[in-house]
Amino acid sequence: MTPSPQALWPMKALRRLVTIRSSNVDKIMEEGEEIVRLCNYVDVYYNDRITADIEFNEGSAKPQEIIKFGLHVGDVVITKDSETPDDIAVPALVDSSAEGVVCGYHLAILRPNPSEIIGPFLFWSLKAKPTREAFGLAAQGVTRYGLTLNGIGSVNIPVPDLATQKAVTAFLDREIARIDKLIAKKERQVELLHNRAKQAVAELVTGATVEGMATVETGLDHIPRIPAHWSLLRAGHLFREVAEPNTDDLPVLSVSIHTGISDRQLDDEERDRKVNLIKDRSSYKCVRPGYLAYNMMRAWQGAVGVSTVDGAVSPAYVVAKPTHNLHSPYYQFLLRTPPFIEQMRQGSKGITDFRLRLYWEQFRLIMLPVPPLEEQRRIAVEAERELTHADEVAARIVRSIALLREHRAALITAAVGGQRDIPENLPAAISTSDRDRFRLVVGAEIIHQHRNNPKFGRVKLQKELYLAEAHLGISELQGNYSRQAAGPLDRALIEETESAVEAAGFYRASQADGTGTTVTYTPLSNAGQHNAELKSLLGPRAEALGGLIGLLRDFGTEAVEAIATLYAVWNDALMGGRQPDDSMIVNGVLTEWHEEKGKKFKDSDLRHWLDWMKRNGLTPRGQGPRTAHTMTRDLFA
Repeated sequence: MTPSPQALWPMKALRRLVTIRSSNVDKIMEEGEEIVRLCNYVDVYYNDRITADIEFNEGSAKPQEIIKFGLHVGDVVITKDSETPDDIAVPALVDSSAEGVVCGYHLAILRPNPSEIIGPFLFWSLKAKPTREAFGLAAQGVTRYGLTLNGIGSVNIPVPDLATQKAVTAFLDREIARIDKLIAKKERQVELLHNRAKQAVAELVTGATVEGMATVETGLDHIPRIPAHWSLLRAGHLFREVAEPNTDDLPVLSVSIHTGISDRQLDDEERDRKVNLIKDRSSYKCVRPGYLAYNMMRAWQGAVGVSTVDGAVSPAYVVAKPTHNLHSPYYQFLLRTPPFIEQMRQGSKGITDFRLRLYWEQFRLIMLPVPPLEEQRRIAVEAERELTHADEVAARIVRSIALLREHRAALITAAVGGQRDIPENLPAAISTSDRDRFRLVVGAEIIHQHRNNPKFGRVKLQKELYLAEAHLGISELQGNYSRQAAGPLDRALIEETESAVEAAGFYRASQADGTGTTVTYTPLSNAGQHNAELKSLLGPRAEALGGLIGLLRDFGTEAVEAIATLYAVWNDALMGGRQPDDSMIVNGVLTEWHEEKGKKFKDSDLRHWLDWMKRNGLTPRGQGPRTAHTMTRDLFA
């Protein structure tokens, strides 16, 4: 740990570092003013960067206001007021593409004094926890909080020399982008998990998974076919509306569009209206186990469920009691599938979505499938299992996302406060277009040098791309590698590289024996014509890349996998401030990388390749990309 920021870097008030301007330009257009693109509160609050890609609103401003409040590259725009202190001084850095945009009302421009501070470092400094807390203390107000120009200027931040600011900025640009990419990937995983589970449930409850059974057409758009041994009945034949008066001792239940009926969670509308605080619940309706209930105002969103306990629901609900010998939970799952939610929406009355109401007279007309009773029970159990499993897996991913966010915040605070060692000569982040060019030519060179090599395939390409970045310092590849079964893996990198190589007419990836089999690369009309751009982009690193490819040429996939994984474990440890011995490196592969490693490699195998790496100079220096854990906490430390 380095010394505290107070001891290492001087603390300076923002008024000494920046020019502060509080904008009063709004969206109201007045005569004699010029039409401008206006940067508003939401543009700053929801974006770290102010770029031309944002759909700015139009506003108007006087010529002198355009000059005074026009944004320049390197400016940092902050939110000046909010309903909570936590939303005060949210920063966004102005990109060169957004020059000419005018800063709007409720915002302040912080224009750096170039001899004191650079805009990107200022941006990251304003995201650090101590600075956020200082702005919260400087904010004034009771129900709405605001910052005065003096309050903004009084906040102190640690300020190193300009060279250090650039190094810290390059480090954070790169590291935070990697963390954000991983967070986005995990969020997509959560969404995909829930979507797959919902699809599996939909197939179960509509009979799509019944194998070896004849089906019949129903003539209905929302359920075109059902198993031949099922029947169809209207909801009104299976349930009847009931309105049993509430008693004071019953718990208040609610129907969530996510979890069904619950006595622990009020739905969004009732939470907003604070129904749970109303003492007089004489108009509430009693619900018994097995009863179906739906929120008339949110049925079109899937707010329907089956109670498992005695309870009470508000007058905004319809309660229905089964009239047949049926398993109610089956119908809860059925009615929460998209086709039946759409049926409830179509039956609802109202002008707009938020005014829609589904009354019993319309609900009772919906046609519902009726499987045999035992089949209803089995389907409900399987549906519950599908959803529970998805929820459990998603919860683990959500926890890892929370850890990543904590790590992200801590990394920013440590870096701008001087409490984090920053690698020297760290290259600045490059544009996506430049990154794609590097991926294209480096991928093309690896494939071309391995042409006609029967030991070459996709896994070997991925590992050599990783080593090119980590060992040779071709950081422009900007990989985001995770610890997968076959070693360091960035699926997006490999997919984008293969697509680019084919689009350029160099090589085409194919799997002759189908998905999951060996990938081969077939030369196209431009094969080998990447050499000039390779040398232009890489310079002396082009020769080093050739040396790396030659070093690994005769090794099979498993050998290269072992080498790349050993390298990654060793390199990650060095970047974490450790000096691992051979046993630590080997153990890191076998027990801390991926569960498949212990099945694939022996201790002696890995020690053999570790010795080979040392003899051939393929040893890490603690630089380049870190790999994200898949067996332990998803942090980069």
